Amino acid sequence: MKKRFWYLGSILLVMLVFMTACGSNSNSSSSSLKKIQNKGTLTVGMISSNPPYEYQVNKDGKQETKGADVKLIKKIAKKLGVKYKIKTMDMDGLLPAVQSGKVDMLVTSLSPTAERKKGATFSKVYFRSTNTLVVRKSDLNKYNKNINNLSESSIAVINNSTQQPMIEKKFPNAKLTKFSKVTDLALALNNNKVDAFSIDVPTATILLRQNPKLAMTSWRHKDASSGAAVAMSKSTTKDLIKKVNQVVSSNKSNYEKWVQQAAKNVPTN
Repeated sequence: MKKRFWYLGSILLVMLVFMTACGSNSNSSSSSLKKIQNKGTLTVGMISSNPPYEYQVNKDGKQETKGADVKLIKKIAKKLGVKYKIKTMDMDGLLPAVQSGKVDMLVTSLSPTAERKKGATFSKVYFRSTNTLVVRKSDLNKYNKNINNLSESSIAVINNSTQQPMIEKKFPNAKLTKFSKVTDLALALNNNKVDAFSIDVPTATILLRQNPKLAMTSWRHKDASSGAAVAMSKSTTKDLIKKVNQVVSSNKSNYEKWVQQAAKNVPTN
């Protein structure tokens, strides 16, 4: 009888050790940081054209992504001890990509709005800019004298951008035209399809270098957003969030410089 109890006790002990080991392995495999480090590559999503934050250049016949956000990605990858890979997509595809696991995170000047926080986890803010309105040079005096002349005009914005709710609030009677790419804003204004577009000042500065017939109004406005942050899935574990926040905190002042440098280097032809 004693042998039987000893035997059953031994089986229970072995099972307990096995379950503990399995639990330990499960916790390890559920770590977002470990998963990326095991892959050896950080996959990042961003929109393809949003200079100076991200933009494409042709190098030796191949398209290469440049910009301030790319520099931040390099810092994050280095902190994690991995390589990085960038996947470009339209604005509407960003959150679904991180939610489905197609990318590990989004580094694309994305603001942590209340709506976006429902579907993603955000890092600390790494940059906040000021917005403006761009018009045709021939209309500059008209709108600088009275920006309310745009109140019933057609204003373009990037779809789901932080400028969209800002313009909707400031110009409720204006006709809002939405685009998926920054370059489309200038194209629409040049072709008289809209009367103005709203974007942040660094991006507007670059677009004016590329479009000499356009001009920046004196209107400035900080939107209700807290700025740009790194977006990760809701299931992201604290170890990865902590690493990303460490990179963000130590590179805020650097990011300001990266934006200025990129604005000077963005091709205008």
